[in-house]
Amino acid sequence: MWTEKYRPKSLEEIVGQEVVVKRIQGFVKEKTIPNLLLWGQKGTGKTSLVYALAKELYGEFYDENVMLIETSDFVEQRKKWLKEDKRFKFFYDEQKSAIDIFKEMIREYAALSPINATFKVLFFSNADFLPVNAQQALRRVMERSSKTCRFIFVTTKPAGVIPAIRSRCLNLHFTHLDKSSALETLIRSIAGEEGVKLTEGGLKTLKQYARGDAGAAINILEAAATAAAATTTASSATKSVDETRIEEVVRNAFFQRKKAEELIDLAFASRHKEVRAGLEFMIKEERIGGKEILAEIHEALRRKMKAEMTVEESQKFARLMLYEGEADFQLCDSLNALIHLEMMIMKMSKVVRGL
Repeated sequence: MWTEKYRPKSLEEIVGQEVVVKRIQGFVKEKTIPNLLLWGQKGTGKTSLVYALAKELYGEFYDENVMLIETSDFVEQRKKWLKEDKRFKFFYDEQKSAIDIFKEMIREYAALSPINATFKVLFFSNADFLPVNAQQALRRVMERSSKTCRFIFVTTKPAGVIPAIRSRCLNLHFTHLDKSSALETLIRSIAGEEGVKLTEGGLKTLKQYARGDAGAAINILEAAATAAAATTTASSATKSVDETRIEEVVRNAFFQRKKAEELIDLAFASRHKEVRAGLEFMIKEERIGGKEILAEIHEALRRKMKAEMTVEESQKFARLMLYEGEADFQLCDSLNALIHLEMMIMKMSKVVRGL
């Protein structure tokens, strides 16, 4: 996969995050790092920086001194995940709860001496998924194992990490790649390396779908290039990718996004029966969760907001966002997401029609 093939091997190769990289390079020169909280939108280079940092710190002893904990897997699978992961076989106990096993494993690993280094690294991906009681336990482990271990937390939602942990970490924000030319430069570079002729229209469409997520952009480009290669004649060595090719690739991959945009358009047109039918299809047929639908609706609304709006238009969008917040809160304890989502969209429809 191109995402792994072109993953940065060193800190210098990370694009669009010059301020963060410069800070980290200063620590690397001193052969030490503080506990870190890396936060920012998906696909901005947080995980790549952790891997590049570890390789520069540990070299050939990289695998022995870094442990990745994918917290979303732990939260979703609990004891099943712990039981099946070979790293935890010495800690697994059928009589203990998943949280107790998890806490014991973290304490033991953090206390172990590093190999040919002054400290090891515990890397928590999607750290906001960790239950609060597990985060509270981590706070104490961080204090007791400061001589043997450093903790790195990566998240898109820093508010999901408790203040006690945030205050014990150097907080580094990864900026959106669309705010600079970093993503465009990266995509052009990969296209050139792979012999792909990416048109200006294709690049623009790709960026629209990627939303600043470098991983998504690379995956889309790879899929489009593969499809182009299948139709390229033997006499033509260059694979051409234009906006049509990108649209073909993302048609299924971005199904939820397209459906959310359709729901908003239907709501603005007061086609309520079709709104309900669309929601029922997504929830009952496609098995898409209420929170996922709400997140896509939120993004669809943001894309409809114009750079310059009148006071009246701004007030309308503010009310739409308020209804989103209400629905988000209601979905936390809801047994039927359809009810709250339909109610939210109906309220939005009234606002747009000026009722």
